[in-house]
Amino acid sequence: MAIGIFSSHLLRAHGLRKSDVRRALATGALERLRRGWYASSMASPDAVTAARVGGRLTCLAALRFHGAWTLETFGLHVRVADGIAVARAPDIRVHWTSERIGPGVDSIEEALASALVCADIRNLVIAVDSLVNRRILTSSRVREILEPTARGRRVLELHDPAAESGIETLVRLALRRHRIRTQSQVVISGVGRVDFVVGERLIIEADGYDWHGDRVAFERDRERDRELVRRGYVVIRASYRQVTTDLDAAIVAVLAVVRRREHRWRAVHRSQLSESGYLVDLSSAEGRGSES
Repeated sequence: MAIGIFSSHLLRAHGLRKSDVRRALATGALERLRRGWYASSMASPDAVTAARVGGRLTCLAALRFHGAWTLETFGLHVRVADGIAVARAPDIRVHWTSERIGPGVDSIEEALASALVCADIRNLVIAVDSLVNRRILTSSRVREILEPTARGRRVLELHDPAAESGIETLVRLALRRHRIRTQSQVVISGVGRVDFVVGERLIIEADGYDWHGDRVAFERDRERDRELVRRGYVVIRASYRQVTTDLDAAIVAVLAVVRRREHRWRAVHRSQLSESGYLVDLSSAEGRGSES
């Protein structure tokens, strides 16, 4: 992904003379950020802000630049070399480093290492799940980066490479905090893959924008829900907005079902499902389990 930030040395190396730079500044094709540094009109806004502060984009903001899904509320973090005069800005956190670095964006590995000493565990797990699921980093590379530290090992304990979206990770972690056992990405014959199964018959679906945002997806989801209910399952579906702004409400609904023991098949259900061939043995079903 192009960053769009250039040093004056690099511009000269590409054949631009001072007059060319002045002309580009006048037309808006280039913008002066700091002494000796310029940004094109197509530059990453976050990287431009980081350069104006005095350093380069790092931590979760850099992982987001590289394609990971992160919570937008985390803010912008900038890695700055010791001795550089920093232009303070609201909602900016500075990570000081002894390395000599210029403006730009940290590599994925640098950004993850920076996040490991800065971000809270939940944000780290969300980012790591996303990095692996989107194939930005391999599971083995993530393990190499995280395993040497206690915080990294904790993230690995909570990490689920099967998570297909950030909101799935949010739901999984919230359930884990309440000591709710789940299996993720379980395939139910005739229906397809569901996000989570709690117990034997409680299904939780987290609807991200990418896969559930259009009319066709909306209708398909309702058809799946209808078939699941017909088979005796209990379905709780939470939208992207509900997960990111009111997750507690969805978790309260799950806890209510569990307290009533409605997440387990009853004898009448087992008899009917066995006769119809719909009974699923989750101990052998395809999926990943987690428990807190």
